[in-house]
Amino acid sequence: MKPSMPRLSSFMLGILALVLLAACSDSGPTGLADNSNVHGGPDNPARDGSYTAAIVSENGIAALEPVVIGGVEQWILIRGYDVSNPVLVFLHGGPASPAMRYARFAFAGLERHFTVVSWDQRGCGKSYHEGLSSASITFDQLLSDTHELIELMRARFGVQKVYLMGLSWGSLLGTITARDYPELLHAYIGVGQAVNVERGVPVAHAAAMARSIDLGREDAIAALSTIQVDPVDWDQVGELYDWLEELGLGDIHDPSLLPGFAQEAGPLTEYTAANEANEGAWRELYAFSPLLADQTWLQTLNILETVPRLEVPVYFLAGRYDYKAPSFLVEEYLNALDAPQGKQMFWFENSAHIPFIEERPEFNFVMIDEVLSEAGG
Repeated sequence: MKPSMPRLSSFMLGILALVLLAACSDSGPTGLADNSNVHGGPDNPARDGSYTAAIVSENGIAALEPVVIGGVEQWILIRGYDVSNPVLVFLHGGPASPAMRYARFAFAGLERHFTVVSWDQRGCGKSYHEGLSSASITFDQLLSDTHELIELMRARFGVQKVYLMGLSWGSLLGTITARDYPELLHAYIGVGQAVNVERGVPVAHAAAMARSIDLGREDAIAALSTIQVDPVDWDQVGELYDWLEELGLGDIHDPSLLPGFAQEAGPLTEYTAANEANEGAWRELYAFSPLLADQTWLQTLNILETVPRLEVPVYFLAGRYDYKAPSFLVEEYLNALDAPQGKQMFWFENSAHIPFIEERPEFNFVMIDEVLSEAGG
């Protein structure tokens, strides 16, 4: 089963995992992390032997640990050079495409300015464990988990507000959380912002067909010609997304960069071999959950109708080649959104769905020199 909601592709994750898993291990000292500042490294592992790279800073934090959210143990990664910096909570895509596979690498440039919190959502990644009921994986529960995580981080770091950033699926959680709890946020940042999946599918199909023609890809033209988008045949949407990846219109515009990114990121010490081995189980857990078993709600969701107004500063960071969440729909949403605290859109000209991977320097500049300076965290 392929979720109709855009997710980090198995292509991207497969390449990253191939290089990053070399140092994964189940062995090592045990011990549950507490609320003190843990500076990371193999001398400060989590109880399963995994660890995050050390941060050399007297007031820094590099913590990898389980916390209880919504009555269920879930894992978070916290990294930053100064715990007095503003807190940035990141909501990953998917559903069920966990963040820790790329968070340390992708957000390293933000760690001197933010305390970055990456969370593997309920039931996936490090937050998967046997015995978790698929019935507990609902949209409302994940929204509740998001709110609870924010409250935990406010209490832990003694702050009134945090920055909230959502990618793709995470942007649905993010916009609704920002709508419901504006008093808890400095700003909301949408990356690959989801707006209207049903409207986005024919737009993506047209873009894929046009690029196939430009590239002379007869195989893609033939395959795309069989995909029905008016009306949308939801059983074929997964195939369409696969072609978006192939044509540079999905997660990454230039996939030739991925092996270099993976090598630069180094060993994925945050995951154990057991964590990786559980991927099939957590995807099955999600496939049979209320969240994805019947996707009608997701296919018909219009975020402009659901969230027509936000009482926090809003920033949309969009890749020019993103057709998983077509950027013209994001721009349309921005123009219609009632945002009295301000709204802006930043374009990344050489990126698709995930500019914080593909254009990290430019992404960091926007986050530090625009979002952080303007939102006043």
